[in-house]
Amino acid sequence: MNYIIGVDGGGTKTEAVAYDMDGNKISEGRAGFGNLLINEKQATANIIQAIEQSMTPIDDGSCLYICLGLAGYGGVENPQGIKSALSKAFKAPFTIVNDAIIAHAALLKGNDGILTISGTGSVSIGIHEGIEKSAGGWGHILGDEGSGYWIAMQAFIRMTKEEDEGYEYSHLTESILKKLGYLSVMELKKFIYSATKSEIAAFVPQIVQHAEKGDGFSQNILNQAGYHLAKQTLEVIKKLKLCENVTIALKGSILTNIPLVQNSFINHIKLENPNVKFVLEDVSATLGCYYIAMKHLK
Repeated sequence: MNYIIGVDGGGTKTEAVAYDMDGNKISEGRAGFGNLLINEKQATANIIQAIEQSMTPIDDGSCLYICLGLAGYGGVENPQGIKSALSKAFKAPFTIVNDAIIAHAALLKGNDGILTISGTGSVSIGIHEGIEKSAGGWGHILGDEGSGYWIAMQAFIRMTKEEDEGYEYSHLTESILKKLGYLSVMELKKFIYSATKSEIAAFVPQIVQHAEKGDGFSQNILNQAGYHLAKQTLEVIKKLKLCENVTIALKGSILTNIPLVQNSFINHIKLENPNVKFVLEDVSATLGCYYIAMKHLK
C-alpha cells in the first residue's frame, strides 16, 4: 500500500495521520508540541515520534511523501536542523510549511480561497493561482485583533478604566475578579504581566456568558471581534484582486464556536461582497497535507 503522511505540529500537540492515495485515513500518531520555537530539539523528537506511531500499524506499505505543517515555522532562523533530522529518520521526500497553510488546504480541499483563523491569535491567508497573500498574524503585541487574546484584553482594559475613573465594578469585572481570586482591580497586574496568551484568552467564555445574558459591553466586544476579522479578510481579497467566486473558510474556536463573532464576521463580509461562499466544516488540518502532497507527487 502506498500512503502519505500529514503532520500538524502545534504549540501543545503534534498529530500525524497516514492517508491512502484516495485521502482515506489509515492510522494516526500523537506526541507533544511540534512548534520549533518552543524548544527545537524536543519539538523535532515529538514530530518524529508522531510520524513513527502513524507508520507502525501499516504492515506492508511505502510512504511516498510526508507533508508537515508546523506552528511558528516561519520564525525559525535555520530550518536545516529539522530537515536533517527528518532526512535521517525517513526515506520519503517531505515538505514543511506553516500550520496555517495546511489548514487552508484542508478546509478548501486544496483549492484557491481564503482561510481566516481566530483562536488565541488571528490571521487570514489567501491563495489564488499560486499567489499567496495574508493579513494579520502579527502576534499579540503588534495585532491579533479579533482573537481570543484580544477579546479578553478588551475586558481587562475596561476593568482598569473602572478603577481609575471610580466607577462601580460591572458584573463582568466582578466575575473576572472572582475567577482570579482577587478582591480589587488593583491586583490585576499580578496576573496580566505573568500570564501566557492562552491563560489570558481563557477568560473569553466569561465574556460570552455575559453577552448571552444581555451585557451590552460584552456583546460589543464580540461584535467588534467579528468586524476586525472581516476587515482583515477583506484586505486579503483586495491583495489578491478577487471579485467573484470567493470562498472563505473559517477556523478556530472564536470564529466557529461564538455565534456573535461569526455572525458579525459574515455580515460585514457580505456588506462588501454579497456572493461569498463560506466553508464551516470541521476537518483535521492534516488532510491539507494530503492535498499538498498530491500536488507535489503529480
